Amino acid sequence: MMQVLRDNTKVIIWILVVAFVGTIVFAWGMDITGGSGGSGAPSNVVGSVNGRDIPLSNFGMAADQYIENQRQQDPDKEFTESDYRAARRQAWNEFVNGYIQQEEIERLGIQLTDAELVDFLRRYPPAEVQNLEPFVTEGRFDYNKYLQGMTDPQLKDFWRQVETMVRPRLVTFKLQEYITSMVRVSDNDLQDQYLRENERIQVDYALVPYSKFVLQAVDIDSAQVKSYYDSHQDEFMQPEQAYYTVIKAVKQASTADEGSIIEQANSIKAQLDGGADFATLANEFTQDPSGKGRGGSLGFFAKGAMVSEFDSAVFAMSDGQVSTPVKTRFGYHIIYRTGFRKTNELEEVEASHILLKAEASQETLDALQAKISKFKSEASSSNLAAKVSEYGLTSDSERKFAPGGTIMGLGKDADLEKFLLESGDGSFSNVIDRPDAFYVLHKVREAKAGVAPLAEVYPIIQRNLLNENQRGLAYDAAMRVYNSVMAGQTLADAAKGAGVTVSESGMFSRAGRLPGMGNDPAFIGAAFGLSEAKRFSQPILTQNGAAVMEFKARAAATLDGFAAQKDTLRSRALQTAQSAHWDKWFSKLIQEAKIEDYRKDLFGETL
Repeated sequence: MMQVLRDNTKVIIWILVVAFVGTIVFAWGMDITGGSGGSGAPSNVVGSVNGRDIPLSNFGMAADQYIENQRQQDPDKEFTESDYRAARRQAWNEFVNGYIQQEEIERLGIQLTDAELVDFLRRYPPAEVQNLEPFVTEGRFDYNKYLQGMTDPQLKDFWRQVETMVRPRLVTFKLQEYITSMVRVSDNDLQDQYLRENERIQVDYALVPYSKFVLQAVDIDSAQVKSYYDSHQDEFMQPEQAYYTVIKAVKQASTADEGSIIEQANSIKAQLDGGADFATLANEFTQDPSGKGRGGSLGFFAKGAMVSEFDSAVFAMSDGQVSTPVKTRFGYHIIYRTGFRKTNELEEVEASHILLKAEASQETLDALQAKISKFKSEASSSNLAAKVSEYGLTSDSERKFAPGGTIMGLGKDADLEKFLLESGDGSFSNVIDRPDAFYVLHKVREAKAGVAPLAEVYPIIQRNLLNENQRGLAYDAAMRVYNSVMAGQTLADAAKGAGVTVSESGMFSRAGRLPGMGNDPAFIGAAFGLSEAKRFSQPILTQNGAAVMEFKARAAATLDGFAAQKDTLRSRALQTAQSAHWDKWFSKLIQEAKIEDYRKDLFGETL
């Protein structure tokens, strides 16, 4: 057993680091000697929390570990500076949170005894350790072997490694347990919650839908828009933003590339016609990952399961026949049909294929990159459209970018964010190489933080005013229904006069959903406010329209089922209350902490 564990030590440690990556702060130790003593950004620390330095070396190891974790999960991933920036952000947050938690652990004198650690490992074997061969019998985790391993003196070093990663997490858990231990949920609270959740009511309701009133933008004049803009300035506050366009050269096969692919496909077909083994050539040439190593096999499939060109070809073939190259959006396929069957009136064929993707060659990619690079060197804000056309590139419409946002077609990228927020108006980014295209960003202009210009938000205000007017018209119509009911009409007659009908809700609870109404909180809240003494509601603005309700019946909840659900209710309510209490408590510590951040000085980060 010991030899197997020794052989798997690297795997074990990596698994534990992934599972408990937050423990890095404690596993590598904290600088508890206080601050650096100097001013500015020291060269050997990345920051400090309440006077405790975050060593640059430890910070770097943490960021590297995050990258390594991603590399283990995706060995083919190509890491960019944006990935490294994200790793540094993650490491920073982990260190800050960890330091503050450790301060509280020390202040409160929270400790984890060896007995508590052993008890935890005995009760809750780590999932990753359960998969290790020494603890497995006939492919399943063997708890008895696991317990024997815990007392095996030869495994002392292995369990020390496990302890190094598990102990800090358990200490943090004890801190959370201590902080949230004061949270209580009383039996009375649970009873009230149970009764509220299980009480049911029935109403009839007349709904005047907003869609009944069709308005056009011409119904809103510029004076109304300006008045709304002036009185709702806080709605249009925006952070510092950059306006940009994206220019790209799409990576697609050239005519020459396509010709080469067809030539290769015809060559493979000729080899097959000459007696070559299909599976052997498929394993060598196919670019379909699912068929690699399987002779290109697709198994049995029904008509319509494949793209139309492939489907038409394979169902027109005979068993044992090899097709000429068939073009689809995936590339060129050489299809080998090997079988046919009919089950439950469903016709299926069995086939294999060799896929040659219609991809741009390296020569084509080099030419595209050179073209967009030349475009960048010649383009300016004044000749942008002409140069895009001249070089056969594509450009999208102008877009806005705010700190922390995503870039159209490129997602989140720390380097591009820095370019958009720090470069001058009219600047062009470096050429960005992505799997689908080469990109260049053009920063059009920058807008300082403040109220957005009226012209920019004009359509938004128009839409808001149209919605307000619709809601107002629906409310007025519903009020006429209500007034008619108060004057003695039935709800059905009053609704008919407004051109709407009455719906019956059936019995529903506060958590219920109604047809056409869903779980609208305004509707449900108003419904449970009705009674025999207050039979009708005034108009309620719901998500879909203005509603007038009539009370029909109420089924009061009893405590008959309370005892059976009490523990579940308590657990759910306590978990919610404890989580909220912890978040509030820890957020206060973060706000009050004195945090020095030197990342911008060290890495040029946009914080």
